[in-house]
Amino acid sequence: MAADNNVYSRPVRISSVRFEGIKNTSEQLLAVYSAPLLDTPSKMPFGHAAMLAHSQADTLFRLGIFKHVDVELDSQRVGDVDVVFKVAEVSRLYAKTGTELGNNEGSMTAAVKIRNAFGNAESFEANVSYGVETDAALYETKPFTSQLGSSFQFLFSKPWNGNPDKMLNVNAFKQNKSMSMYSSYSEQISGLAAKFKVLDLYLGATHELGYEGSWRRLFDLGSTASWTVRKDAGHSLKSALTYSAILDRRDDPILPTRGIYLRSLLFWILVVKEGAGLGGDVRHLKGDAEGQLSLPLGGGFSITTSLRSGILWTLGLRQSRVNDRFHLGGPTSVRGFLQNGIGPKDGNDIVGGDMFAAAGISLFAPLPYLADKPIKFHFFANAGNMIKLDDNRDIKAASRTLLSSFSTAVGLGLAVRFSILRLEINYCLPVSVTRTDSVKPGLQFGVGLHFA
Repeated sequence: MAADNNVYSRPVRISSVRFEGIKNTSEQLLAVYSAPLLDTPSKMPFGHAAMLAHSQADTLFRLGIFKHVDVELDSQRVGDVDVVFKVAEVSRLYAKTGTELGNNEGSMTAAVKIRNAFGNAESFEANVSYGVETDAALYETKPFTSQLGSSFQFLFSKPWNGNPDKMLNVNAFKQNKSMSMYSSYSEQISGLAAKFKVLDLYLGATHELGYEGSWRRLFDLGSTASWTVRKDAGHSLKSALTYSAILDRRDDPILPTRGIYLRSLLFWILVVKEGAGLGGDVRHLKGDAEGQLSLPLGGGFSITTSLRSGILWTLGLRQSRVNDRFHLGGPTSVRGFLQNGIGPKDGNDIVGGDMFAAAGISLFAPLPYLADKPIKFHFFANAGNMIKLDDNRDIKAASRTLLSSFSTAVGLGLAVRFSILRLEINYCLPVSVTRTDSVKPGLQFGVGLHFA
């Protein structure tokens, strides 16, 4: 033990840094990782030098361009060490196909990615998705039919100055989606977006600042489309700044048993131009926040509580657009209600709201003989409400209205954790509803990555 301590405390100088196994990575990027080692004090304990070298190796690996990064400290001369990084680069070309499941929809996806494109850990990715969406409206009794939705995205990503904790993303996208399950229109969105993401190493939070410009078109209106939908039909151009912050300290993001999750998102819509040469514009602020706390109770039992709220505040005289509003309700949101089934309606159309609040509490219990498996009994109670702001936009009066009446439901079922998603099968009992709610008593299935 004394000999080991002597080795780690022996003063050394890092005399050189070498990289073995490099094929496509640029010297510029490698210099970002070698310079801090070469710029260290002339003498330091060997243990400190080893810690610095392994820290750089861990950061290199998180760039996602190496299969592995190993470190050797070679001491050929007394008092000097050479740091050797032995790496194996991943293949530049990566392609995959797969299927994705979500609420009321499934999709087939294909993606092609070029990694480390210019040698500085940049990547180019193109992906396309074709989805099958249920097409029958919620208020209709006929069986569900289906139709294809589609999306395309071209994404460029680059670590800022070679740092994987600071990422610049630029993407072009186009999306076609049918809203006919909830409302009488389809929407097409084409646009460009740029985002800068930073990981706060002190708190472990992720901050993201971005800009999005998109051309949106509401079309394919149904014969029973409401006035709310009809007046927003056609073209609009959105220009928006966005900011989001996420702190996730849960032990498992899919089915947590302990930890905290906080998320906030703010949109500042600089301008929305409507129509072709109509000259109108809409400005608004849109923000929402969510908090989730999971606590272990012992014996495989745990409890999770959640709170969510949001507001859409227009800065002009015009009311908010139907495709900018919030939606609430469904198997991953407020259980016991249909997807987007809580809040304002116009005729048969779910038109969304400008303010919402929701809360939930879930108790998870182990199954007999399956305590170590990712399947739990699930008991829940949840509540939510959503309203549309009137022309007066009295925030105090609106808050009182929002909090005066909640749609609530309780139930029990099973929660199953798969590798990338969670499945819930619940028996739901709506307890209190409003006249515009679309309820889902009885069995309800939910599939997703995030549950409230």
